[in-house]
Amino acid sequence: MKQLLPLTTLAVAVGLTASAQWTSEISVNTTVRAVNTGEAATPLTADGPDGSTFISWFENGSGAYELHMQRLDVDGNRLWGDAGLVVSNHPQNSALFRYDLQSDDADNAIVAFQDERTGSLDIVAYKISPDGSFLWGTDGVQLPTPGSTGLAPVAAALDNGNTAIAWNTNHSPGRAAVQLLDPSGTPLLPVPIEISAATKVGRPKLIATDDGGFILQYVVNNGSFGLPPGTMYAQRYDASGTALWPNAVQVSSKPISFFYFPQPVPDGEDGFYLAFNTGNPDNASFTDVYVQRVRANGTLWSAEGTRLDNSATTQKFTAGKGLVLMDNESLDGLMVPMQVTDGSQGQSGVAVQRLDTAGVRQLGNAAVPVIPVSSQYVQPWDVAATSDGAVIAHQAGAFGQVHIAATRVDLSGATVWLPAQMDLCTANSNKDDLQLTEEEDGQVVAVWKDDRNPEGIYAQNITGLDISTGMAALSGRSNLARLEQNPSAAPVLLLAPEYPGYVDVQVFDAQGRSAYTAQLPASNKVALPLSGLADGFYTIRITGTKVPATMRWVKQ
Repeated sequence: MKQLLPLTTLAVAVGLTASAQWTSEISVNTTVRAVNTGEAATPLTADGPDGSTFISWFENGSGAYELHMQRLDVDGNRLWGDAGLVVSNHPQNSALFRYDLQSDDADNAIVAFQDERTGSLDIVAYKISPDGSFLWGTDGVQLPTPGSTGLAPVAAALDNGNTAIAWNTNHSPGRAAVQLLDPSGTPLLPVPIEISAATKVGRPKLIATDDGGFILQYVVNNGSFGLPPGTMYAQRYDASGTALWPNAVQVSSKPISFFYFPQPVPDGEDGFYLAFNTGNPDNASFTDVYVQRVRANGTLWSAEGTRLDNSATTQKFTAGKGLVLMDNESLDGLMVPMQVTDGSQGQSGVAVQRLDTAGVRQLGNAAVPVIPVSSQYVQPWDVAATSDGAVIAHQAGAFGQVHIAATRVDLSGATVWLPAQMDLCTANSNKDDLQLTEEEDGQVVAVWKDDRNPEGIYAQNITGLDISTGMAALSGRSNLARLEQNPSAAPVLLLAPEYPGYVDVQVFDAQGRSAYTAQLPASNKVALPLSGLADGFYTIRITGTKVPATMRWVKQ
C-alpha cells in the first residue's frame, strides 16, 4: 500500500439526492465512487433492503485512509451522495488489512475494521441504517482484547438480534477472539472469548445459527516459523458464548496454505459448507479444490471432504465465496466454480462442479469446463446462484487491459447465454476485489475496484436471471421438440406435427460457438450428423418457425 500523509479531518456529510444509475455502456459502468486524487480501495458488498446494495471501501484522498460507505438502490442510484457516507476518519495505518461488511435481518449494515484511534491498531465496529444513521454512535464500538491488539475482524448478524465480531490478536502466538454485542452495540461478554494453541490461531470466520448462537471457524498454523500450512477447526457456541461441542471439530484432514483464507457458507441447517484450496493427492506440486460440510452437530461428510476434480495434470483454485447453494438445495445441492490452470499457471480457464448435500459429485469425476484452458488468462472472481444454476464473474486480459465478463451455467454446468460470455466491463484498466451480490428479482450486482481514469469503485448489474427455464438469452422454447436420447453419440430430434416442412437447426458448443447449422426437412425424427463433435455440452436451437425450441444435448 502507499505511504500516507498525516490525517486531515473531513466532516461527515450524507447526500440526500440520488445520482448515477445502471447503464448499458459497459465501457463506462455505474460509478460508486470516483476519485481524482489518492485511491478508493478494497470494496465489500452486502445486500440491503428492496434490492439495494451496501458498499464499503477505504479512501485516502484527504491524506489518510477513511472508511466510506454507499448504498445503491435497485436501479443503481447512489443514495448517500457522490462521496458516500464517511463512516470513520479516525487515524489509520499506512496499510489496509482485511475487514468485513454484513447486513442484518433489520436491513442494517454492520461493518467491522481496525484503526489507530487508541495509538495502535485495534478493532471497531459500526451499525449503519438504510438511511445512513449511525445506530452505534458516530464513533462506533471499540472492541479491545485484554493484553493485545486486534486485526482483520469478521462479523455475523445473529438470529436473536445480537452481533458477533471475531478477530486476530497479536499475542505470541496469535489467538482468535470473539465478542458479542447486543442490538445497541453494548458488549455482552466481560472479556472476549479467546482461542489459543501452541502455534498461531487466526483467520476466524463466523456462521450464525438459528438459536442465536454461532459457529466459529478458524485456522491453527502447523508450525511456528516460515510460512507454515494450517489446519482448519470449528466450534459451535450458544447465544451466551458457551461452547456446545465437547471439542473443536477438525474441518478437514487436508491442510491449507499460509496464504489461503477460508470462506464458509451457511448450509441453512445450522452448519456450513466450505470450498478450500489444498494439495492435489496425485501431484504434490499442484493445488486442488475440496468441499467439506460441517453439520449442526459437528459431523462431517468425511475426514477430508469431497474432491471436485480428479485430474492430476491441472491446478485448481477456488473463486470468491467458493460456492453457492441452489434455490432447491435439497434437490440440486450446491455449485462450485474453479479456476483451472496448467502446471506453470501460464494458461487458465474456468470449470464447475455440482455436489449434492451428501457430498456426492453430480457432474462426474471431472469438473465441467465452462471456459477452456488457454493462453488468455481467465480468473473467476465470484459466483451467485440463479434459479437454475449460477452466474460466474471472471476477468480476462493482460496487465492494464483487464476486462470483466460473466457466464451463466445451468445445473449440468452447460453455458446458457449465446454467446456464452457476457461482457460487464470493457474499460482497459486493472481491476481487483470484485464481488457479486445475491440474486434478487432477477438481478445480481457486480462491484469492483478499478484503476481507470478516474480511479475508484464501479458497479454493473446483471439482469434477466429469474427466468425459470434458464434460457433468458434465447428467443423461445417449445414442448413440441425433444431429444430421443440424452446423452447420446449423435442427437435425434423428435418433432411434433405442428412444425412446417423445414426446420432451421443451429448447434452451439459450451462456449457459444457455432458447431453446426443446417435447414432440414421436418419429420417425426430428425437425425443430426454430429457424431464427429467432441464430447461435451451443446445447445440445440430450432429457429425460423412459429414454434422455436431450445434444448441441451450431452455428447458422449
